Amino acid sequence: MNATSALNDAQWSKLLEHVAEAYNEVTLSRGFNYFKQQHVTSVTMTEDRIVKARVEGNESYEVTISLDKPRSSHCTCPVHASCKHMAAVLMELADRMGYPASHIMNAKHQLKRAAAAPALGALQQQLPAMDVPEWHKKMGEFTATIKPAYDQGMYTDMLRVQLQMLKEIPFSETDKRFWALHQELFILKKVKEQNALGSVNYYTSFALYRIYDDIQASLRAAISSAFNPALAEERLTQTLAYLREQLAGETGQRYLEFGLYTELWTHWIAPYADTARWAEQELDAIRHMEVAPFSASLSAAESFLLMQLGKGKMAWQTLEAAGALKHAQLSVFLPFLSHLQSAGLWEDLTFWLVKTASCFYGKRTHELDAYTTYWKDVTAHYPPAEQEMWIVLEEMLPHSLRIIEDILYEREQWKPWLEMQIVQGRTPLHHRVSVLQPIEKESPLLLLPYYHQAVEQHVGLKNRQDYKAAVKLLKRLEKIYKKMKKPEAWNRFFQAFAERYSRLRALQEELKKGKLLP
Repeated sequence: MNATSALNDAQWSKLLEHVAEAYNEVTLSRGFNYFKQQHVTSVTMTEDRIVKARVEGNESYEVTISLDKPRSSHCTCPVHASCKHMAAVLMELADRMGYPASHIMNAKHQLKRAAAAPALGALQQQLPAMDVPEWHKKMGEFTATIKPAYDQGMYTDMLRVQLQMLKEIPFSETDKRFWALHQELFILKKVKEQNALGSVNYYTSFALYRIYDDIQASLRAAISSAFNPALAEERLTQTLAYLREQLAGETGQRYLEFGLYTELWTHWIAPYADTARWAEQELDAIRHMEVAPFSASLSAAESFLLMQLGKGKMAWQTLEAAGALKHAQLSVFLPFLSHLQSAGLWEDLTFWLVKTASCFYGKRTHELDAYTTYWKDVTAHYPPAEQEMWIVLEEMLPHSLRIIEDILYEREQWKPWLEMQIVQGRTPLHHRVSVLQPIEKESPLLLLPYYHQAVEQHVGLKNRQDYKAAVKLLKRLEKIYKKMKKPEAWNRFFQAFAERYSRLRALQEELKKGKLLP
């Protein structure tokens, strides 16, 4: 396919007209899935603008499309014309030539949008003077022709493509940031509405969580120096009001809206604004909301705001009194712990770590690792927390076993660390050589019981493989004795060892192979 064969805008419009007339929505939707799943292969174009392609599905079909005479196009499938295979090829062709494939799928709407271009220009000029609620109203009107799809990921893509048409808006740099955020919040709300209808399957519903992740990532992204906090106050107020409504409407214990709320606070308000004033205003607004039924996310937000005011213990009591802790996801606690850490409120952080400990009981997770990191930091800054940490970790056993080992190792507390290895029946072969190297360098004497116990353990199993492991350990042990400058002690031990197991012929053979015996 060469450059001279590329579609121009006029030809593209003609192609959209043909698609809108010849294809129905179900066929286009199925074709879009084939396109996304990369079922279209071997696309070529002749000089007379005939496109040939293969589409792999349950079977393989050959598609021939004439760009100049699209009605003469055909497919080898039973439908023959205007089928999902041809639709997929048209989308692949559009994508390769720089046109949005989603426009093929939504051809009728794209033609209507092109006809309404003057109205689009007027809307783009009006948006800067509108407030956030009006933004959402206009986005709803602008995407009204986008019909929900069974595939939420596809529905999200169509909404995004449509909203990207609103790109020539004379926004300030500050408003550009808020507009981008609210586009994603609008899409999120639309997808949530579809999710609530139960019209999506288990797998496509993950699109919802991807949107939450994308919004959180955008909130964490560095704010441009052109972003003016003083000019952002009105937009921030409107945005917080919008998020409060979403918090109030969230049911269950997912705390997804709470995650967005705390990210906005942490990255858009706390670094630039009078946090105490904003927190007081928000608390007042939340307490005057009429919410039914109970919203766990809204209670968590109230607790988070108390935390911003330095009332860490009251924040915990608010969560506890509201019953918001029952079945709470671990991630809900991380914004609280992160705030206390960054504010250097070590006593309050210790209090929260103790109180939330039972929520982290269970198998090791990303959240549990983060929880452990907070303990390490608080003990480094607030010595009284040391005893509390060990009490908590002991109560977490056996799930905290690995965590305890890591802390002991990081602190170079070699003796208790090695004792834990012995108690668990491990051998030095359980670790990479680099793990034991610092101990061998600093305290080689501590390694002797570990190696001796492991040698006896392998020999006691009385099989060839364990004999080989024992010999490998003995060779390392010999090096440790030499490093300690105690070759006589090694000789005494090994002589007694070889004599004690002289009747184990296989072991003797392995010792000779390892050049420990002549």
